[in-house]
Amino acid sequence: MRGAVSRPIVLGTSMALAMAGVAAATLAQEEGAEGSGITTIASGLTNPRGFDWAPDGTMYLAQAGWGGDNEVRLVEGFSVDNGLTSSIATVADGCATPVAVGLPSLLWVEAGWIWGAMDVAFLDGVPYALISGAGPSWFSPSSTSGVYRLNEDGTMTLIGDVSSWLPENPPEEIPFDYGQDGSLFDLEAAGDSLLLSEAVGGQLLRVSLDGEITSVADLSAGHLVPTGIAVDEEGNAYIGHETAAPYIEGGAPVLKVTPDGEVSDHLTGLTVTTDVAFGPDGALYASEMATGFSGETADMPADSGRIVRQTGPDSFEPVVTDLPYPVNIGFDSDGQLLVSGPAFAPDAGVGQGWIVSVDPSAGPISFAGFEPEAANC
Repeated sequence: MRGAVSRPIVLGTSMALAMAGVAAATLAQEEGAEGSGITTIASGLTNPRGFDWAPDGTMYLAQAGWGGDNEVRLVEGFSVDNGLTSSIATVADGCATPVAVGLPSLLWVEAGWIWGAMDVAFLDGVPYALISGAGPSWFSPSSTSGVYRLNEDGTMTLIGDVSSWLPENPPEEIPFDYGQDGSLFDLEAAGDSLLLSEAVGGQLLRVSLDGEITSVADLSAGHLVPTGIAVDEEGNAYIGHETAAPYIEGGAPVLKVTPDGEVSDHLTGLTVTTDVAFGPDGALYASEMATGFSGETADMPADSGRIVRQTGPDSFEPVVTDLPYPVNIGFDSDGQLLVSGPAFAPDAGVGQGWIVSVDPSAGPISFAGFEPEAANC
């Protein structure tokens, strides 16, 4: 998320979001705490992002890593550490097992946000990964941001070269924090192709399996910063937005984009939305990274994130509250709501990530007082 030599703005500005600590375990929910009703699926992760399930039910998880040992110090407020610490892992039988390692990772030191492996999506039974923070404008000219096929031997094959496509296809409104390799956030299967969000530039892109990239919709007006995507049975995409700092309470909409690119409001009134997903009840759920902004600062109130369920075009109800910076959400085959986080943490978030699950019909459930137990794999 940056511009030509410029300083990036994390998914909009100051959105401070490896292999180290990749172990994880399925743990019993903590009894007697305010957080009871929450089950820890994985802990000890390093910047977990998006996840999806293989046809056999195995969960695949993207971990953005912790940056790396290559330090780039440009101007005050913009220092990055990059390397090859990102990974894709499976989560099965209580443990996370790396299946693709040594993937690009980049940490914006001052903000704490990390790019790398951002999401996983299955199409026709094949796993695909979204990689960001790679390419010339991210100070790693030998690597590429885009969509990769995950092969059975753990290698990755580039399918959609976003680093090459974006310079020839910039957004209509180019924000000051835009970088030509993009800031890729979410990946979803849609029919016979894949949809991805380019957050800072504000585009919804389609990638075909033969590598063709097209823009489904330009969402750059107003610098809304598109993030998570959900796709319905008709192929319509529903896209959450983080917006740019200073964040405005209730200022992050979910937009509906039809397959031919028609854009309309679907849900308004959210704040710093990071992901959306349809639940087993057919309702749209959304994760808000933080809430309670005063409008006077870009700082995110701690432990103020939540997951909400849509009840109308401009109304919703809380399902999980008091979350520390949730990132991605999804529903497993049992209809349980899964949440990954936190978006950012001290010490580059190494070993501090988790995935938890709740019964979406049991809410609202508070995360306050809940401490994911240490993994034991």
